[in-house]
Amino acid sequence: MAVYNLYFSPTGGTEKVANIVAGGLSECYENINLFSKTQVGRYFKKDDICIISVPAFGGRIPENAIEKLKLFKADKSRTILIAVFGNRAIDDTLIEMYDVAISLGFEVVAGIEAVAEHSLVRVYGAGRPNEQDKKELENFAKQILLKIDGQPSSVSFIPGNRPYKDFKAFAMSLKIDETCVNCKKCAVDCPVNAIPMGNVKTVDSEKCFSCMHCVTVCPKKARHNSPEVTSMFEKRLYERCIDAKSNKLYL
Repeated sequence: MAVYNLYFSPTGGTEKVANIVAGGLSECYENINLFSKTQVGRYFKKDDICIISVPAFGGRIPENAIEKLKLFKADKSRTILIAVFGNRAIDDTLIEMYDVAISLGFEVVAGIEAVAEHSLVRVYGAGRPNEQDKKELENFAKQILLKIDGQPSSVSFIPGNRPYKDFKAFAMSLKIDETCVNCKKCAVDCPVNAIPMGNVKTVDSEKCFSCMHCVTVCPKKARHNSPEVTSMFEKRLYERCIDAKSNKLYL
């Protein structure tokens, strides 16, 4: 039995959650970074266990994550889906993940919704996943293993609606300050090539989907939202994000 940990994690929160669950399933597992621009497809066997983790973007799967997932095929591999959200809601992310996974040949035995820091407004979900989350997610992994070791069946319920909610990704108007040293790491790492190598202070708004990876990887912290934009989003999300949300397991 091989365990594969597939994750799409622009700012690191989804990767943290995925690694906790993977570690709870097995001491030995292979990471597959779906965010990598050089990622190639794989085929998974029936006795493999796959974990697929993506962040909720406006309650949907990021389109680029779907494109990466379509590189993979499976022969009814037992699969755990994880939708990671910034303390607001997953909306239709998990049901959309389920539909994509089934279409690629995965057999979904469990689903998880897990909290991480919000990628745009870090005060929401700050520090999560924390130690309490870690214990809870590890317990989820144990419950999933018990199901897999018994007579694994398809997950009985996945939250969400069909048709999925409407969501259109948009480009953030980031500020690039004088600390930028033109190292081009933002351009090299951008999954959709929205930052030109020749001018890293511009962004192709038709390509950018505000994943915030460029902000996360900038070694000089030169890329960021303006205080005004951050304050606007904080106020807009306050009612939905101020209360600490819970992780949930679906078997």
